[in-house]
Amino acid sequence: MKRTWRLSRSSAPDPTATAVDPATAPECSDQAPVPKRSQKQFVFNNPPRDVPMEALPPELRYHIMSMLELQGLQALVHASPAYHRQYLLDCKRLLAKCLDTTLQSVALEAHLVHKSGTVEFSNTRNREAVTKLLEVYQEHCVLSENSRLSEELTTDEVLGMVTFHLSMIQPLVRQYTIWALGNLAQEPQGLQSDTSLSMMEERRLFRSMYRFQLCCNLFGVGCHGTPFSPRSGFDSVHILRIFLSIFEPWEVEEIACIYTFAKERYNQIFDDIRWNVHEENPKFDGQRPPTPDGAFDLDNSWIRHSLLIGTISRGLKLLYTVLFKIKDHKHLVSTMQDRISWPAGSFLEGEALGQSAQIMRRSRHPSTRDSREERRDPLPFQGDGVDDVHPPLAWTLIWRGTYSNLFGYYMEEPMRRWGYVMCDAARLERSGAKEVLKRQWEAEWEDDDPRDQLL
Repeated sequence: MKRTWRLSRSSAPDPTATAVDPATAPECSDQAPVPKRSQKQFVFNNPPRDVPMEALPPELRYHIMSMLELQGLQALVHASPAYHRQYLLDCKRLLAKCLDTTLQSVALEAHLVHKSGTVEFSNTRNREAVTKLLEVYQEHCVLSENSRLSEELTTDEVLGMVTFHLSMIQPLVRQYTIWALGNLAQEPQGLQSDTSLSMMEERRLFRSMYRFQLCCNLFGVGCHGTPFSPRSGFDSVHILRIFLSIFEPWEVEEIACIYTFAKERYNQIFDDIRWNVHEENPKFDGQRPPTPDGAFDLDNSWIRHSLLIGTISRGLKLLYTVLFKIKDHKHLVSTMQDRISWPAGSFLEGEALGQSAQIMRRSRHPSTRDSREERRDPLPFQGDGVDDVHPPLAWTLIWRGTYSNLFGYYMEEPMRRWGYVMCDAARLERSGAKEVLKRQWEAEWEDDDPRDQLL
């Protein structure tokens, strides 16, 4: 492939062709695929040694594009006029296939994030709508670990999902990786680690980002909410029961790692804008009482904590904006004044992830995972293949190769700051993370086992 591509690049390209981003191509339609040719046309009596990729039959060009991930497809249609033109003929089907190839088992989450992230869903969100969507989620999880929904999607849905993934998820994954591995390198036993991700690490980050966003859409303020959005109507135990219980405990911790990343970023932003939004700032003179619009008392610990939770629950769009789109301090202040929000009900930190909610959930709605924990069922590390169902090495080290259904309150935030459940075994070994993990866990629990507190 590489050899023939080099040959094809040596031929003169069409000077009138324009490169089209597959995420935003306006000409995309649901046209039928290029008609198949007779099989005789694929039989070469004396096949040439090298066939430039652009000279391949349309069927083979389509097959090549359909096997690529989104970034590969994007690069190919930008580089080749021939592949660009064929992409435009059948972009919905190609984008859907490449989206499936990119997301693999996370495709289901991506579809539900898109569905629950619309203005219509936000404006009509209620207990019934949320419960129904989560029932669909669980249904698909039971039927298949690798749910693929490309054939069910409309063109607008595919374009929306592709745009969200390329323009937000991937930049945030890169930013999170730099942040987490930078924190690990600052630990006494930690070492600087390469920020390139293994397939499993990337998969864990993709699913944690999408699941965090889904949680924001269903129980948080969401990207379409207002600073005083109506409450979601779900308490902490309910969120545990109908949402977090879908996932294995280490997968809940993956979501908690993204929450910790957002929390640290917004905490820093709150420090940076504290005086600019304080009601005693002279710019608010003559506007009191009541508290002026755009003024927040971030010195009050309770108010700050509540506003932090509400703002985090707006989801990844705001986080992306403040990390990548802010031009200067004035722009940051005006953006945050419009977006700082009170919580829309129970959310994650101290609530659904808290100790009380987990104890009450176990008492009222015991699960098979609780039973596995009580029996201390074996759960050894089984490698970092493409199989999503097994825990990372860090999790099995903490619980000594046996099952635990504890997360949130029972786990240490310093471990989340370097993404302990995101790392694969190779990174854990080469970066000193195993020693960091052992030290941080023992600093809190020593030789105790938090599971014993529940017996």
